[in-house]
Amino acid sequence: MPIQVEHEGQTITVYTEAEHKQAIDDEVAGLKVTNQQLKEEKRELADKIKTIDEEKRQAEEEKAKRDGDYEKLERLMAERQQEQREQYEKLVGDIRKEKVGSALNDVVTRLGAGGTRNEDLRDLLKTRFEFDYDNESGKVTVSGDGITSLEQLEKTIQESGRYDAYLAGSQASGGGSPGSQGGGAAGKKLSDMSEKERIEFKQRDPEGFRQALANR
Repeated sequence: MPIQVEHEGQTITVYTEAEHKQAIDDEVAGLKVTNQQLKEEKRELADKIKTIDEEKRQAEEEKAKRDGDYEKLERLMAERQQEQREQYEKLVGDIRKEKVGSALNDVVTRLGAGGTRNEDLRDLLKTRFEFDYDNESGKVTVSGDGITSLEQLEKTIQESGRYDAYLAGSQASGGGSPGSQGGGAAGKKLSDMSEKERIEFKQRDPEGFRQALANR
């Protein structure tokens, strides 16, 4: 329970750390609920507008048929075809984005050292290579540096040496040079580090720290 404290003539309410955390958690939960409600309301509104537009178009088409207004019928048909084309292109784009993102994440997860190194490796690959999805073959394609497939990309990542600082099992330092213990203090062994250096090493590079423990 919060307590009341008198300070310089004013009453101040003091909360415990747990109460602060609970208040923040409640606020975050409330924001999530509000955000979800807004999304649902937006989706419902979009569906209603789409339904109204379709009903309006159908009414216009029926009237144009009765009036023999073939020019208007042709225009309405062209509008419908354009909308269908846009919906199809959006669907294809969404599928492409999902497939490419999933495939790239799989590669990074399999090969990467984890944490921020995975994020850095993913960003680096996006910069150096172009990724696409072939609907007919159902495969993600890669282009750049002579690479045309995910298999070739994985082999290049593992064997070229350019990505060693980001790979699982690598003991490369932040500068990419081998020999240091996963970015430890100036390449020191764990036994030669101070307690402070070991703590900093563990916080900065958890994977490298575990490897150093296993290899000492």
